[in-house]
Amino acid sequence: MKRINQEAIAWFTRMNGEPSPADRRNFENWHQASPAHASAYQEVVTTWSSADMPGAEVAAEEADQLNQYLLAVQAVRVRRNRRNVLAGTAASLFVLFAGFHIWLDHPHFLQDLSADYVTARAERRTILLSDGSQVTLDADSALAFKTSDGLRHAQLLRGMAYFDVKSSSTPFEVEAADGKTRVTGTAFSVEVHEQDVVVNLERGAVTVSSASQDQQAHLTPGQSVNYNKNGVGSVQSVLIDDALAWREGRLIFDNFRLQDVIEQIGRYHNGRIVMIGSSLAEYRVSGNLPIDDTKAALASLQATVGFKIYELGSRLMVIR
Repeated sequence: MKRINQEAIAWFTRMNGEPSPADRRNFENWHQASPAHASAYQEVVTTWSSADMPGAEVAAEEADQLNQYLLAVQAVRVRRNRRNVLAGTAASLFVLFAGFHIWLDHPHFLQDLSADYVTARAERRTILLSDGSQVTLDADSALAFKTSDGLRHAQLLRGMAYFDVKSSSTPFEVEAADGKTRVTGTAFSVEVHEQDVVVNLERGAVTVSSASQDQQAHLTPGQSVNYNKNGVGSVQSVLIDDALAWREGRLIFDNFRLQDVIEQIGRYHNGRIVMIGSSLAEYRVSGNLPIDDTKAALASLQATVGFKIYELGSRLMVIR
């Protein structure tokens, strides 16, 4: 029952944030799977509603929504009169702090339930798949894998992965966001950055396709391509050792969005790093950073870009 309650809180915070169409479908499947699920979810909704709190902001992953969460905590303390505040405030604070705990420590709680392999923050792990292929997962990544008679199918749910695929007549396919990468035996990496996906080829050959636009790109060693819901981009040459340096604990980048660099560093931070400001997120940076030491990496970026870092406790950092 405790697990169902945790799932209900996680779904509540997700559905009151910015749920994707896939989130909505998955929520409906979970909600209808058991009366216990529906009951637990309704209890969270009732508790939240009885306190008149703006629940939509708790699950959000952007800084302005985090600010709204903090304001909501303050509002709980001042809005109720002393006669009826105790029970309602205690209940609403429980949901607030449970949601904040999920946001801070387990933001991908629901996603991890559908994964076969998950790495924690600051953890890199090499996995031997059932077909004999090897996968190295970057920190805070999740992967699902299954085989059928005619296909070896991996789904990178988040993060980054390096695939060393065992040669076979059975195709090996990696699904990530709105596209797929298909091979029979080769070595390559796949990176998920929100809705953008980057594929880097070390050896062999791969075909990268976009499901939404029915476009394809064919890579040879030392090439890279990105895709998203708008289709497949142009094939680019890449320094493959630099692109795969994360496997050795370094992040080497040239003219990258600051948001993407912070996202990668955040996978190694024991907590959350939140960036405020869209213009700051789009700032272009280059460098060579030790991602195993997040404070050193952030200090190096700070010296280059000049942003400010606010530490809220030992776990939460806000950059603006």
